Amino acid sequence: MARSLALGLTAALWMTAAAAEPIRVAVCECDSAPLLELGPDRKPSGGIIKDLVELIAAKLGQPVEYKVLSRKRIDPALERGDADLVCFTSPNWTRLADRMHWTGENLVQTELFLMHRNWAFQIESLDDLKGKTLGLILGFHYPGIDPQVERGDMRASRQTDHVQNFRLLERQRIDVAVSTDLQIAHYLRQNPKARSVLMVSDFVLSRTPTQCAVPKASRLDPEPVRRAVKALGEQGAFERLMKTYREPLL
Repeated sequence: MARSLALGLTAALWMTAAAAEPIRVAVCECDSAPLLELGPDRKPSGGIIKDLVELIAAKLGQPVEYKVLSRKRIDPALERGDADLVCFTSPNWTRLADRMHWTGENLVQTELFLMHRNWAFQIESLDDLKGKTLGLILGFHYPGIDPQVERGDMRASRQTDHVQNFRLLERQRIDVAVSTDLQIAHYLRQNPKARSVLMVSDFVLSRTPTQCAVPKASRLDPEPVRRAVKALGEQGAFERLMKTYREPLL
């Protein structure tokens, strides 16, 4: 009896310790506000991705440990199991899709084209971008654009974050910048000078329901994460989160 009680207490303590283990979350240093904001210590201080992760972690009752990585270092970290969770991603954006446990859709990302008013032109299809230089993000996968860049139909200027592309566009060093509606709206609102010279095309490059994912190499059980994502979706938490950050395009 005493032995059974001791074993039961040991198991309970082990489960409690496991539940208290931090979830190691990989985030990309390339993501600009409002998706992710980094403090002076280079740790996440705000943004949609941080808020999303912490909603999930609160449901699980576990703390979070962030790993801020370059885009090229994220996939290797997930592959090795050095991170337990990544959010605001899609199976279409990574070569590791079959090595991840996907948790179900949560937030939608919309990609648009930003251009300079002096060089504004109508975009009705990707064919209208032939011969143009596009501001893209280093390490990002663009299913609609990458094949045309490889064929030489378009040129790519790849930077480490979206703000660098916006600034290149202001100086007319590139023809268009590809970014999300949220990042474009935030940048234009925060930079009146940019707002006076930049404009958004009506053409939508992509609209992707994003997900979180748990690497199969991770120690984290994906099922509780899936249940947490499902519950938060049913409670309207993701919709409320997007409303908090959404700004009108100017």
